[in-house]
Amino acid sequence: MDTRLPSGPRLPRLVQTLGALAAPTVTFPAAARRYGVPFSLRLLQGRRIVAVSEPAQVKDVFAGSPSVFHAGKGNDLLRPLLGEHSLLLQDGDEHARARRLLAPAFGRREIAGYRAMVEEVTAHQVATWPATGRVRAHVLLNELTLEVILRVVFGVTDTARLDRMRPVVARAVDAGPVVMIGLGKPALHRFWPWSREVRDLETIHEFLSEEIEWARRDSDLAGRRDLLALLVRASAEDAQGLSDTELRHQLITLVAAGHETTATAMAWAMLELARHPDVQDRCVEEMEAGGTEYLDAVIKEVLRLHPVVPMVMRELQEPATVDGRTYPAGVTVSPSIVLAHRSSDAYPSPRDFDPQRFLGDVPTPTTWLPFGGGARRCIGASFAMMEGQVILQQVLRRYRIEPIGSGREWPRARNVTLYPWKRARVTLRGR
Repeated sequence: MDTRLPSGPRLPRLVQTLGALAAPTVTFPAAARRYGVPFSLRLLQGRRIVAVSEPAQVKDVFAGSPSVFHAGKGNDLLRPLLGEHSLLLQDGDEHARARRLLAPAFGRREIAGYRAMVEEVTAHQVATWPATGRVRAHVLLNELTLEVILRVVFGVTDTARLDRMRPVVARAVDAGPVVMIGLGKPALHRFWPWSREVRDLETIHEFLSEEIEWARRDSDLAGRRDLLALLVRASAEDAQGLSDTELRHQLITLVAAGHETTATAMAWAMLELARHPDVQDRCVEEMEAGGTEYLDAVIKEVLRLHPVVPMVMRELQEPATVDGRTYPAGVTVSPSIVLAHRSSDAYPSPRDFDPQRFLGDVPTPTTWLPFGGGARRCIGASFAMMEGQVILQQVLRRYRIEPIGSGREWPRARNVTLYPWKRARVTLRGR
């Protein structure tokens, strides 16, 4: 059995790590052009990554046994930020148990129930935006989606407490690759900027502990629909319920991942709508007719062209075969979302923004994977699509979006997401 890894760059591990985390839209296509796919990267702490992107390769990874293809270990960079019991970092029985407890909150009926609240919060937030003029859409959208997720997770609670927490949560999530790498090294925690990140995380955990305790004592807990109440009830009723520490880690994951990713996707959407007024006009016409099909296609094309998360990580616990090639235990096999979404076989003229690709067609899970796939597909994918639809509808009803300059922005990394370099600068014109 040949378990040799495919060829790849021979640059120092630190350089390869920074390239993979800070500039994946450059690093992965460049390596694919030179070495073909699959190719290998050597990262810090001895991690070896094999990047794959062909449909057969992606299918084998997503269909692989969760006991062999560990996603939690593949996402280890997030451990200091989210905690060891985060759904994104769990594997095996622990992950299955946590997902079973969380899944009821993201069912079709629950998503439909959240929609009115998302519409209410979005309308209130968008009404505070400038009537006309230049804005950094990503900044405004982060504020909007943070408000949405705080309401979804905690319900209607002490507004003064949430006012104090908003900047702390926003700052903690706004961590670049250097901060993320350094968080895993306790010796750096007493130095800035890691010291500030550690303090912010401690403040967030104190807040979550208090919210959990208050929820347990709430006489109206049975009537609440927020995620915190659902998880506290489920933990009380289930012999395998979540401990307070596990609750905190799941809640910070929902807050961090639940607002940052949607805000970033919608920022890219506003940039593309500004650059394509014909697409914008068609969305408005469809909304006036009461439809959403084209708008949904726009969101899917935005997620294809500008994936918020550039890769999926699976660390092998034993040797495994992917598309006829066997890899040894300890290797991380990584479906590259960037490469899969740029495949000219799957998407003719892949660098063009063309929502028509998704009209009438359901994207295949091996060529369109912004939410991952298999047993580890993002649990909040349906909520994110609904929220994105609501946001764009309300923005387009109120504004015409125009580009500033070329309207193009490079992707920039923070935590494990890619956001527009200049925070999506656009001009808003009142309709």
